[in-house]
Amino acid sequence: MNRTGFADIGSALDDFSRLQFVIQQAINGMATATVVEVKAVDGGTVDVLPLVSQIDGKDTGVPHNTIHGMPYFALQAGVSAVLLKPKVGDIGLAVFCHSDISSVKATKKAALPASRRRYAWADGIYLGGLPMMNAAPTQFIELDDDEGITIQATSGRKIKLIGDVEITGNVDHTGNLHSSGTITGDTDVIAAGKSGKTHTHSGVQSGSGNTGAPN
Repeated sequence: MNRTGFADIGSALDDFSRLQFVIQQAINGMATATVVEVKAVDGGTVDVLPLVSQIDGKDTGVPHNTIHGMPYFALQAGVSAVLLKPKVGDIGLAVFCHSDISSVKATKKAALPASRRRYAWADGIYLGGLPMMNAAPTQFIELDDDEGITIQATSGRKIKLIGDVEITGNVDHTGNLHSSGTITGDTDVIAAGKSGKTHTHSGVQSGSGNTGAPN
């Protein structure tokens, strides 16, 4: 296949032009950051396809190949993390490291670079999706200066809390509330205007009969 080079008449006019051309070609060979599409997800890595094609000297498009085994970003400190697993079809941003990171990926420790490559496509990290290029989310955590914090699950799915939950302030609830726990301390639960701690029942009598409704 015939390819047209990037040099033109001006690239060889003098020493400065020749040096400028060489430097520009070296810069063009550096991978820095680009928009990619997730093609596969495996554990903590993704396979991605860069979406901005390469071009030759005649501006003919040259598509990229898929990059395999790229680690993806999660907001983590110690054993605490905000986990958001990428999905096939997501469009997001990938960045590419200064040096070969393959040894660090394999050992998860400080290591010498396995090669002298720089800014290579093989040393990318996927940072996550770009909202303007993906479908509108149906479940999310939104922090807004005016509206406050909104946590929304997709219809039919649950927001699951595991462990103790401490709330300071009033709680407004819509819908049924099911609990298998016990009310303790000085707090109270108000349901339909009735106190869960101090309400009374009418029609109390001994035997097997039921009490009346709470007062």
